[in-house]
Amino acid sequence: MLFLFNEAVFDLGDIVSVLKDGTIPLPAAQFETLTTGHLTLLLREALYVDPMMATNKPDRTKHLAALIAYRAPGANALLGVRPDGADGPDDVGLRFANVPLLILTYLWKHQNAGVLEPGTINEEVWNRVTENLHSAY
Repeated sequence: MLFLFNEAVFDLGDIVSVLKDGTIPLPAAQFETLTTGHLTLLLREALYVDPMMATNKPDRTKHLAALIAYRAPGANALLGVRPDGADGPDDVGLRFANVPLLILTYLWKHQNAGVLEPGTINEEVWNRVTENLHSAY
């Protein structure tokens, strides 16, 4: 499974395997009880601390992407933005989307070729997504 997290596309493979590899600091039983509100808070906190976490902490980001995909079926993209001057995690805006696999594959190939630009992501995903866009804010 491909997942777009801000500026990076991750190949999650089997999301359950990613979640149960022991790297994520949650017991497997908590995956089932994690609410959308808790997940949103976790994402806002992580992005407040490091808005570029997809680049700076890809392993942690991959686990968060797997958690999103597991707890929010259909979501395969996240745009998280910490505005300049943000006072805390509540200021981080989140958008979830269901992006067609064809577009994610296109982005994945560009990323692997080293030519994926933020403008391409915005043009192919965030400027096009309307009815499938889900805001968590």
